[in-house]
Amino acid sequence: MSDGRTTPLAGNYTGSMTSSEAGTTTRSAGVDTLISPTSEQYEKNMQGLVGSLFDPSEEEDIPLLYFHSFMSFFKWVCSWAIPGLGMFSEAYFVFSIGNIKPILADQYPACWSKYQVCSKTITQIPDYIQIVGIILGMCTLGYLGDKIGRKWGSVFTASIMLVGAILLTAVDAPSEKGFVIMYIVAQFTFGYGVGGEYPMAAGSAAERAEAKGRASARKRGREVVMTFSMQGVGNFTNTAVLCILLTIYSSTEANKRTHKYTGWRLGGVWRTAYGIGMIPILYMLYYRIFRLRESAVWKKRKSGESRNMGLLMKHYWPRLMATCGCWFLWDFSFYGNKVFQSAFIKILSPAGADLEETLLWTLLNSGVALIGYWLAASVIDNPKVGRLRLQLLGFAAVCILFYLAAAIYPSLASKKGLPTFQFIYFFSSFWGQFGPNCTTFLLAGELYPTEVRTTAHGMSAGVAKVGALWATIWFNYSPLTVARNKFWATSTFNVAGFLLTLVFLPDPMRISLAETDRRWRYILAGRTYHGEAINPKSLSLFERYALRLHKNYDRKLDAEESLEDLRELGLEVKDARTGNYLAPGSGGVQPVSDSARGANVNGKEGAAGFTNGFGNPATIGKPLAGQVAHV
Repeated sequence: MSDGRTTPLAGNYTGSMTSSEAGTTTRSAGVDTLISPTSEQYEKNMQGLVGSLFDPSEEEDIPLLYFHSFMSFFKWVCSWAIPGLGMFSEAYFVFSIGNIKPILADQYPACWSKYQVCSKTITQIPDYIQIVGIILGMCTLGYLGDKIGRKWGSVFTASIMLVGAILLTAVDAPSEKGFVIMYIVAQFTFGYGVGGEYPMAAGSAAERAEAKGRASARKRGREVVMTFSMQGVGNFTNTAVLCILLTIYSSTEANKRTHKYTGWRLGGVWRTAYGIGMIPILYMLYYRIFRLRESAVWKKRKSGESRNMGLLMKHYWPRLMATCGCWFLWDFSFYGNKVFQSAFIKILSPAGADLEETLLWTLLNSGVALIGYWLAASVIDNPKVGRLRLQLLGFAAVCILFYLAAAIYPSLASKKGLPTFQFIYFFSSFWGQFGPNCTTFLLAGELYPTEVRTTAHGMSAGVAKVGALWATIWFNYSPLTVARNKFWATSTFNVAGFLLTLVFLPDPMRISLAETDRRWRYILAGRTYHGEAINPKSLSLFERYALRLHKNYDRKLDAEESLEDLRELGLEVKDARTGNYLAPGSGGVQPVSDSARGANVNGKEGAAGFTNGFGNPATIGKPLAGQVAHV
């Protein structure tokens, strides 16, 4: 309010921000504050987050990069890179399965390629046992995050990941078959810890953005996607590390042997790679124990409100079905291709490509995918694009490209068609990350109330990994072992994902998490809700035309109810129509004297202003002494 300007919110409200709320003062804040806003900052900032984050006429673009100095840029990178270390480690270790498989086949040919010592079935178990661990971790650790908090839930997941990483680095046995069994145990342990990272990272990133104020909340999607993009960084880094290590460990006497890698050299490659991967996990664990603050949003919502799963299912079942289903369909396509990436790369590589060259092609594919993550973050909060359009576009593009690859596969697999095949495969990697791989992760963390956010996200992600598990098993034991059939299958799943998104998924870009929580409080209290969370623009086609949730949407009535809600939550409210100040509490208009309001008579220090249903501003003053706003 220092400059007298207001920023329109959808319909009911007009939020006026002080410079500190808009985020300008955070340039001088430390990295810890940027990553984990304090409860005091949250209490101040959340007052400007009732209702929608955008007015229907407000179509301004939100740029990805705009910084006043290198230090502000560095702090911004830290704000998503440090929380994203869990996703980095997940990708570094999980996607390494496809990268390391050719190395293990060269190191242990009797077991992994000729199947003389081990059966083919037991060597295929590592392809999916980690996914089984991830599913269990998502379902159990996501619930744990809602119970004990984001901080200690994150510490617990990082601890399990560290144990799994140590096992993977040091795994050994007297026999090749024993080695495979211990390798399977290590993969499962790491996978269980990784499972908790999905709900923790998504819920925490969205809540961090919201807690830093309205200006940051409008870039909530960007912060979540940039955190998630560390998955792409981890995948790229793992492939690059393997390429470098293969060069380091290669024999200088290659011309004297038919193979330039001996067993111990190959073992050194993947063990060193896993050892390097432990470094970010160690730092992540240290940071979460000693530096990370608890989510301010979770702390303010954890007490006094029920985690009623029955009501969640009753009122949010279409969304839960959509986030579970779309993510399931995408992960069938995404993880199926990732786990069997080495097989696809062999087709894409020129004839006679060795291990190093194959990994270089994989590195190129990872780099293309990483660009997709970052471009998705640049447009995800643009009102002209949004989450829904991006997911639909990604599903459609991958579907068309994979159908094309399957339809003309024989000619593409030939030497003459190889460049076209390479373009199709790499371009599909871009569209996958630019679309559903980012949006499925983001939407599952935005569509649900705070009290059940990580539980619902964990359920969605757990069902998604069932799709990944199905893909790995089906691709191993069915006619889909033929590369062409894999393209047919994955493209069909993308069609289903497109249709499910179109009908059942809403776009929550315009709705603050505070407003989603407000609707949840009304549901728990058995009251009829009239606010922005049921604005037709914020509902799916199914919610709009089949359930008709928007029938109770009333901007004027919601404006009056929202002011009463703010009073009940501890704010002094000024009604601009009458000039009366309403004291916190219930029971009608309670005029407040200037002395009780101190220096805030004109709302100069207020956190936010709201427009009531009649188009007149109703100013929110600062909380009275000893009282806190929990909007």
